[in-house]
Amino acid sequence: MFALGLDIGKDSLYAHLQLNNDLEMSLHDLPNTPTGFGRLVHWAQQHDVRSTELHVVMEATGVYWEQCATFLFSAGCTVSVVNPTSIKSFARAKLKRGKTDTMDAAVIALYGAIMRPKPWSPPSTALQELKQLVRERTALCEALTQDQNRLHVSERRQHENQIVVALLNTRIALFKQQILELETAIRALICSDDMLREPFGLLTSVPGFGLLTAASVLAETDGCAVLETGKQISAHASIAPAPFQSGTSVHGRGRISKTGNAHLRRSAYLAALSVTRNKGHLDDFYRHLRADGKPPKVALIALSHKLLRTGLVVVSSGKPLGETYVKPASHHVWSGSANGRPL
Repeated sequence: MFALGLDIGKDSLYAHLQLNNDLEMSLHDLPNTPTGFGRLVHWAQQHDVRSTELHVVMEATGVYWEQCATFLFSAGCTVSVVNPTSIKSFARAKLKRGKTDTMDAAVIALYGAIMRPKPWSPPSTALQELKQLVRERTALCEALTQDQNRLHVSERRQHENQIVVALLNTRIALFKQQILELETAIRALICSDDMLREPFGLLTSVPGFGLLTAASVLAETDGCAVLETGKQISAHASIAPAPFQSGTSVHGRGRISKTGNAHLRRSAYLAALSVTRNKGHLDDFYRHLRADGKPPKVALIALSHKLLRTGLVVVSSGKPLGETYVKPASHHVWSGSANGRPL
Protein backbone atom coordinates (compact mmCIF):
# COMPACT_ATOMS: atom_id res chain seq x y z
CA MET A 1 0.00 0.00 0.00
CA PHE A 2 1.16 3.51 -0.83
CA ALA A 3 0.39 6.28 1.65
CA LEU A 4 -1.37 9.35 0.25
CA GLY A 5 -1.70 12.27 2.64
CA LEU A 6 -4.38 14.88 2.03
CA ASP A 7 -4.64 18.32 3.60
CA ILE A 8 -8.22 19.38 2.90
CA GLY A 9 -9.61 22.89 3.16
CA LYS A 10 -12.92 24.49 2.33
CA ASP A 11 -12.16 25.00 -1.37
CA SER A 12 -8.99 23.07 -2.12
CA LEU A 13 -6.89 20.09 -1.16
CA TYR A 14 -3.17 19.31 -1.23
CA ALA A 15 -1.87 15.78 -1.81
CA HIS A 16 1.42 14.08 -1.03
CA LEU A 17 2.13 10.56 -2.29
CA GLN A 18 4.68 8.46 -0.42
CA LEU A 19 5.96 6.06 -3.11
CA ASN A 20 8.94 4.73 -1.12
CA ASN A 21 11.60 5.95 1.28
CA ASP A 22 13.35 8.01 -1.39
CA LEU A 23 10.60 8.99 -3.83
CA GLU A 24 7.73 11.33 -2.99
CA MET A 25 5.34 13.30 -5.17
CA SER A 26 3.13 16.29 -4.37
CA LEU A 27 0.06 17.74 -6.05
CA HIS A 28 -1.02 21.26 -5.17
CA ASP A 29 -4.28 23.16 -4.97
CA LEU A 30 -6.83 20.70 -6.33
CA PRO A 31 -10.46 21.80 -6.09
CA ASN A 32 -12.34 20.18 -3.23
CA THR A 33 -14.98 18.83 -5.63
CA PRO A 34 -15.70 15.50 -7.35
CA THR A 35 -13.75 16.81 -10.35
CA GLY A 36 -10.73 17.39 -8.13
CA PHE A 37 -11.09 13.95 -6.53
CA GLY A 38 -11.13 12.35 -9.97
CA ARG A 39 -7.98 14.25 -10.95
CA LEU A 40 -6.35 13.01 -7.77
CA VAL A 41 -7.04 9.37 -8.62
CA HIS A 42 -5.84 9.91 -12.20
CA TRP A 43 -2.64 11.56 -10.91
CA ALA A 44 -1.90 8.53 -8.73
CA GLN A 45 -2.49 6.21 -11.68
CA GLN A 46 0.02 8.21 -13.71
CA HIS A 47 2.58 7.15 -11.11
CA ASP A 48 1.57 3.48 -11.55
CA VAL A 49 -0.44 3.42 -8.33
CA ARG A 50 -3.92 1.96 -8.62
CA SER A 51 -6.77 3.02 -6.38
CA THR A 52 -6.74 -0.32 -4.58
CA GLU A 53 -3.08 0.28 -3.68
CA LEU A 54 -3.71 3.66 -2.09
CA HIS A 55 -4.01 4.19 1.65
CA VAL A 56 -5.44 7.70 1.83
CA VAL A 57 -5.06 9.50 5.15
CA MET A 58 -6.77 12.77 6.07
CA GLU A 59 -7.69 14.73 9.18
CA ALA A 60 -11.20 14.82 10.64
CA THR A 61 -11.56 18.59 10.62
CA GLY A 62 -14.97 20.13 10.06
CA VAL A 63 -17.05 18.55 7.28
CA TYR A 64 -14.89 19.38 4.28
CA TRP A 65 -13.25 15.94 4.26
CA GLU A 66 -16.49 13.94 4.02
CA GLN A 67 -17.16 14.13 0.28
CA CYS A 68 -13.54 13.39 -0.56
CA ALA A 69 -13.38 10.41 1.81
CA THR A 70 -16.62 8.95 0.44
CA PHE A 71 -15.50 9.43 -3.18
CA LEU A 72 -12.13 7.74 -2.62
CA PHE A 73 -13.70 4.92 -0.61
CA SER A 74 -16.09 4.27 -3.50
CA ALA A 75 -13.12 4.31 -5.90
CA GLY A 76 -11.57 1.38 -4.02
CA CYS A 77 -9.03 3.24 -1.88
CA THR A 78 -8.35 2.39 1.73
CA VAL A 79 -9.31 5.55 3.61
CA SER A 80 -8.34 6.59 7.14
CA VAL A 81 -9.73 9.64 8.91
CA VAL A 82 -7.48 10.64 11.80
CA ASN A 83 -7.90 12.88 14.82
CA PRO A 84 -5.98 16.11 14.04
CA THR A 85 -4.32 15.95 17.46
CA SER A 86 -2.58 12.73 16.43
CA ILE A 87 -1.15 14.40 13.33
CA LYS A 88 -0.07 17.46 15.32
CA SER A 89 1.72 15.32 17.91
CA PHE A 90 3.33 13.25 15.17
CA ALA A 91 4.64 16.41 13.48
CA ARG A 92 6.17 17.56 16.76
CA ALA A 93 7.79 14.17 17.27
CA LYS A 94 9.36 14.52 13.81
CA LEU A 95 10.55 18.05 14.70
CA LYS A 96 8.61 19.68 11.89
CA ARG A 97 9.21 23.38 12.33
CA GLY A 98 7.03 24.91 9.64
CA LYS A 99 3.43 24.75 8.57
CA THR A 100 2.02 25.10 5.07
CA ASP A 101 -0.66 23.14 3.25
CA THR A 102 2.02 21.29 1.28
CA MET A 103 4.02 20.48 4.41
CA ASP A 104 0.89 19.34 6.23
CA ALA A 105 0.04 16.93 3.41
CA ALA A 106 3.57 15.53 3.57
CA VAL A 107 3.34 15.02 7.34
CA ILE A 108 -0.03 13.27 6.98
CA ALA A 109 1.40 10.97 4.29
CA LEU A 110 4.38 10.11 6.50
CA TYR A 111 2.02 9.45 9.40
CA GLY A 112 0.02 7.07 7.20
CA ALA A 113 3.15 5.25 6.02
CA ILE A 114 4.48 4.73 9.56
CA MET A 115 1.39 4.42 11.74
CA ARG A 116 -1.00 2.68 9.32
CA PRO A 117 -4.20 4.00 10.95
CA LYS A 118 -7.30 1.86 10.87
CA PRO A 119 -9.54 1.99 7.79
CA TRP A 120 -12.65 4.16 7.70
CA SER A 121 -15.93 3.38 5.99
CA PRO A 122 -18.81 5.80 5.44
CA PRO A 123 -21.74 5.48 7.86
CA SER A 124 -25.20 4.74 6.53
CA THR A 125 -27.37 7.53 5.17
CA ALA A 126 -29.68 7.17 8.17
CA LEU A 127 -26.79 7.65 10.61
CA GLN A 128 -25.57 10.71 8.73
CA GLU A 129 -29.07 12.21 8.81
CA LEU A 130 -29.43 11.37 12.50
CA LYS A 131 -26.18 13.17 13.31
CA GLN A 132 -27.33 16.27 11.45
CA LEU A 133 -30.70 16.26 13.22
CA VAL A 134 -29.21 15.78 16.68
CA ARG A 135 -26.52 18.41 16.24
CA GLU A 136 -28.99 20.90 14.79
CA ARG A 137 -31.23 20.41 17.81
CA THR A 138 -28.28 20.98 20.13
CA ALA A 139 -27.43 24.20 18.31
CA LEU A 140 -31.03 25.41 18.51
CA CYS A 141 -31.21 24.61 22.23
CA GLU A 142 -28.07 26.67 22.83
CA ALA A 143 -29.50 29.56 20.81
CA LEU A 144 -32.80 29.26 22.70
CA THR A 145 -31.02 29.46 26.05
CA GLN A 146 -29.08 32.54 24.94
CA ASP A 147 -32.21 34.35 23.80
CA GLN A 148 -34.11 33.39 26.95
CA ASN A 149 -31.28 34.86 29.02
CA ARG A 150 -31.29 38.02 26.92
CA LEU A 151 -35.06 38.32 27.33
CA HIS A 152 -34.68 37.93 31.09
CA VAL A 153 -32.16 40.81 31.13
CA SER A 154 -34.24 43.01 28.78
CA GLU A 155 -37.38 42.65 30.88
CA ARG A 156 -35.52 43.77 33.98
CA ARG A 157 -33.96 46.89 32.56
CA GLN A 158 -35.26 50.16 33.92
CA HIS A 159 -36.33 51.13 30.38
CA GLU A 160 -36.95 48.09 28.23
CA ASN A 161 -37.21 48.40 24.46
CA GLN A 162 -40.44 46.85 23.23
CA ILE A 163 -39.03 46.11 19.78
CA VAL A 164 -36.14 44.11 21.26
CA VAL A 165 -38.48 42.21 23.58
CA ALA A 166 -40.88 41.44 20.72
CA LEU A 167 -38.06 40.16 18.50
CA LEU A 168 -36.71 37.97 21.30
CA ASN A 169 -40.15 36.51 21.99
CA THR A 170 -40.62 35.78 18.28
CA ARG A 171 -37.28 34.00 18.02
CA ILE A 172 -37.87 32.04 21.23
CA ALA A 173 -41.22 30.79 19.91
CA LEU A 174 -39.60 29.86 16.58
CA PHE A 175 -36.74 28.00 18.27
CA LYS A 176 -39.18 26.02 20.41
CA GLN A 177 -41.23 25.07 17.36
CA GLN A 178 -38.17 23.99 15.39
CA ILE A 179 -36.83 21.96 18.31
CA LEU A 180 -40.12 20.06 18.49
CA GLU A 181 -39.98 19.46 14.74
CA LEU A 182 -36.44 18.10 15.04
CA GLU A 183 -37.40 15.80 17.92
CA THR A 184 -40.31 14.47 15.85
CA ALA A 185 -37.96 13.90 12.90
CA ILE A 186 -35.41 12.10 15.11
CA ARG A 187 -38.08 9.78 16.48
CA ALA A 188 -39.50 9.07 13.01
CA LEU A 189 -36.06 8.35 11.55
CA ILE A 190 -35.17 5.88 14.29
CA CYS A 191 -38.51 4.10 14.02
CA SER A 192 -38.26 3.79 10.23
CA ASP A 193 -34.72 2.38 10.07
CA ASP A 194 -34.01 -1.20 11.15
CA MET A 195 -30.30 -0.48 11.70
CA LEU A 196 -31.17 2.27 14.18
CA ARG A 197 -34.29 0.92 15.85
CA GLU A 198 -32.68 -2.16 17.44
CA PRO A 199 -29.58 -0.51 18.98
CA PHE A 200 -31.73 2.42 20.07
CA GLY A 201 -34.06 0.07 21.97
CA LEU A 202 -31.08 -1.63 23.61
CA LEU A 203 -29.44 1.66 24.57
CA THR A 204 -32.59 3.08 26.12
CA SER A 205 -32.73 0.04 28.42
CA VAL A 206 -29.78 1.62 30.25
CA PRO A 207 -30.86 4.14 32.92
CA GLY A 208 -30.21 7.72 31.88
CA PHE A 209 -30.57 7.20 28.14
CA GLY A 210 -33.73 8.68 26.67
CA LEU A 211 -34.66 9.57 23.12
CA LEU A 212 -32.18 12.40 22.65
CA THR A 213 -29.18 11.08 24.57
CA ALA A 214 -29.47 7.65 22.98
CA ALA A 215 -29.90 9.16 19.52
CA SER A 216 -26.83 11.32 20.06
CA VAL A 217 -24.70 8.38 21.21
CA LEU A 218 -25.74 6.34 18.17
CA ALA A 219 -25.07 9.25 15.81
CA GLU A 220 -21.63 10.06 17.25
CA THR A 221 -20.44 6.43 17.35
CA ASP A 222 -21.87 5.27 14.00
CA GLY A 223 -24.35 3.08 15.82
CA CYS A 224 -21.63 1.76 18.19
CA ALA A 225 -20.31 -0.22 15.22
CA VAL A 226 -16.76 1.17 15.14
CA LEU A 227 -16.01 0.80 18.86
CA GLU A 228 -15.26 -2.52 20.50
CA THR A 229 -14.09 -1.86 24.07
CA GLY A 230 -14.96 0.39 26.97
CA LYS A 231 -11.56 2.06 26.71
CA GLN A 232 -12.23 2.93 23.09
CA ILE A 233 -15.58 4.56 23.74
CA SER A 234 -14.32 6.50 26.76
CA ALA A 235 -11.38 7.75 24.69
CA HIS A 236 -13.71 8.57 21.78
CA ALA A 237 -15.88 10.59 24.17
CA SER A 238 -12.78 12.33 25.56
CA ILE A 239 -13.55 11.28 29.13
CA ALA A 240 -10.61 8.91 29.49
CA PRO A 241 -8.52 9.62 32.61
CA ALA A 242 -5.42 11.75 31.99
CA PRO A 243 -3.15 11.57 35.07
CA PHE A 244 -0.25 14.00 35.47
CA GLN A 245 2.41 12.34 37.62
CA SER A 246 6.09 11.60 37.32
CA GLY A 247 8.55 10.27 39.84
CA THR A 248 8.32 11.53 43.39
CA SER A 249 8.05 15.26 42.75
CA VAL A 250 5.42 15.70 40.04
CA HIS A 251 1.91 15.09 41.34
CA GLY A 252 -0.33 17.22 39.16
CA ARG A 253 -4.08 17.26 39.38
CA GLY A 254 -5.75 14.52 37.35
CA ARG A 255 -8.24 15.43 34.65
CA ILE A 256 -9.99 13.96 31.66
CA SER A 257 -8.62 14.02 28.15
CA LYS A 258 -10.63 16.32 25.86
CA THR A 259 -9.16 15.21 22.54
CA GLY A 260 -12.22 13.25 21.45
CA ASN A 261 -15.84 13.88 20.53
CA ALA A 262 -17.30 16.71 22.61
CA HIS A 263 -20.86 15.92 21.43
CA LEU A 264 -20.59 12.38 22.79
CA ARG A 265 -19.10 13.60 26.06
CA ARG A 266 -21.97 16.04 26.49
CA SER A 267 -24.57 13.32 25.88
CA ALA A 268 -22.95 11.02 28.44
CA TYR A 269 -22.83 13.85 30.98
CA LEU A 270 -26.53 14.62 30.46
CA ALA A 271 -27.35 10.94 30.88
CA ALA A 272 -25.41 10.93 34.16
CA LEU A 273 -27.32 13.97 35.39
CA SER A 274 -30.57 12.16 34.62
CA VAL A 275 -29.47 9.10 36.59
CA THR A 276 -28.68 11.17 39.70
CA ARG A 277 -32.29 12.36 39.80
CA ASN A 278 -33.65 8.81 40.03
CA LYS A 279 -33.03 6.13 42.61
CA GLY A 280 -31.33 2.96 41.45
CA HIS A 281 -28.06 1.08 41.41
CA LEU A 282 -26.35 3.65 39.22
CA ASP A 283 -27.48 6.44 41.52
CA ASP A 284 -26.01 4.43 44.40
CA PHE A 285 -22.70 4.39 42.51
CA TYR A 286 -22.78 8.18 42.24
CA ARG A 287 -23.78 8.69 45.88
CA HIS A 288 -21.04 6.33 47.03
CA LEU A 289 -18.42 8.38 45.18
CA ARG A 290 -19.78 11.53 46.77
CA ALA A 291 -19.67 9.90 50.20
CA ASP A 292 -16.01 9.03 49.55
CA GLY A 293 -15.27 12.71 49.13
CA LYS A 294 -15.32 12.99 45.35
CA PRO A 295 -16.47 16.42 44.08
CA PRO A 296 -19.84 16.41 42.29
CA LYS A 297 -18.33 16.96 38.85
CA VAL A 298 -15.76 14.20 39.31
CA ALA A 299 -18.48 11.79 40.40
CA LEU A 300 -20.63 12.78 37.40
CA ILE A 301 -17.74 12.19 35.00
CA ALA A 302 -17.14 8.76 36.55
CA LEU A 303 -20.84 7.97 36.15
CA SER A 304 -20.75 9.21 32.53
CA HIS A 305 -17.83 6.90 31.89
CA LYS A 306 -19.71 3.94 33.37
CA LEU A 307 -22.88 4.70 31.39
CA LEU A 308 -21.05 4.81 28.06
CA ARG A 309 -19.23 1.55 28.73
CA THR A 310 -22.48 -0.08 29.86
CA GLY A 311 -24.31 1.14 26.78
CA LEU A 312 -21.63 -0.21 24.46
CA VAL A 313 -21.73 -3.66 26.03
CA VAL A 314 -25.54 -3.76 25.95
CA VAL A 315 -25.66 -2.84 22.26
CA SER A 316 -22.86 -5.30 21.43
CA SER A 317 -24.58 -8.11 23.32
CA GLY A 318 -27.91 -7.62 21.58
CA LYS A 319 -29.81 -7.92 24.87
CA PRO A 320 -31.34 -5.20 27.08
CA LEU A 321 -29.68 -4.40 30.36
CA GLY A 322 -30.78 -6.83 33.06
CA GLU A 323 -30.96 -6.37 36.78
CA THR A 324 -27.86 -8.40 37.63
CA TYR A 325 -25.46 -6.32 39.65
CA VAL A 326 -22.24 -7.53 41.23
CA LYS A 327 -20.23 -5.75 43.89
CA PRO A 328 -16.65 -7.02 44.13
CA ALA A 329 -15.59 -7.66 47.70
CA SER A 330 -12.65 -5.25 47.58
CA HIS A 331 -14.33 -2.36 45.75
CA HIS A 332 -17.77 -0.89 46.38
CA VAL A 333 -18.30 -0.19 42.69
CA TRP A 334 -21.38 -1.06 40.70
CA SER A 335 -20.98 -3.34 37.72
CA GLY A 336 -23.53 -5.12 35.63
CA SER A 337 -23.64 -7.83 33.07
CA ALA A 338 -25.30 -8.29 29.73
CA ASN A 339 -25.26 -11.65 28.00
CA GLY A 340 -22.64 -12.89 30.40
CA ARG A 341 -20.19 -10.10 29.58
CA PRO A 342 -18.79 -7.79 32.27
CA LEU A 343 -19.63 -4.11 32.03
